[in-house]
Amino acid sequence: MALTVKKLVNRHGALVSAVTGALVGAAIVVLGVLQTLVQLLYTVAPGSTGLYDLVPLWSGVLTRILLVALPFAVGYFVSLWIIAPIAEELRLPHVVTRAVLATGVAATVCFIVAGVVGVIASFWLDGSLYTQSLPSVLGFSAHNAANALWGALVGALTSFVANLPLGILAGVLLWLWRKDHPPRRPLSGLIDEV
Repeated sequence: MALTVKKLVNRHGALVSAVTGALVGAAIVVLGVLQTLVQLLYTVAPGSTGLYDLVPLWSGVLTRILLVALPFAVGYFVSLWIIAPIAEELRLPHVVTRAVLATGVAATVCFIVAGVVGVIASFWLDGSLYTQSLPSVLGFSAHNAANALWGALVGALTSFVANLPLGILAGVLLWLWRKDHPPRRPLSGLIDEV
């Protein structure tokens, strides 16, 4: 059976999956902000160097939102909507398995986003723009790109492990909600068509 974009987009359950993914992303942001607030305790401790320590902390929150929470939420949503939706007729072990799969897909999306950003950051503009010809302006560091991909992989694995309990909890809560509010049409994903 050939899958088309129209068939994928016409799958049911997108709204509930999107809300679940958004709540997971919001929980990741809240946890990141709370971790940053705990780190602020160090900056107000005796011997701290001052308020300029706050900038890296809050820029870390922004980085966490853009490179972790948003891709994780999108990946979790796509998994629950297209790949392996959680329906009310499933048993708890199947729900947990699908929630783990959704967390894995979300971590994979985090790897892709961080990897692309890291490889793009491996390009640079040479400072000799005004002294030499234009072909020597753009540079690329394969070593930096490899380090960025390795960092993206480690970050994705860390994101998977750190957010696995949250992903399982969200999947089980979605399942309980769907038991009380069953969809009008049966849900099926790519995993159900194999």
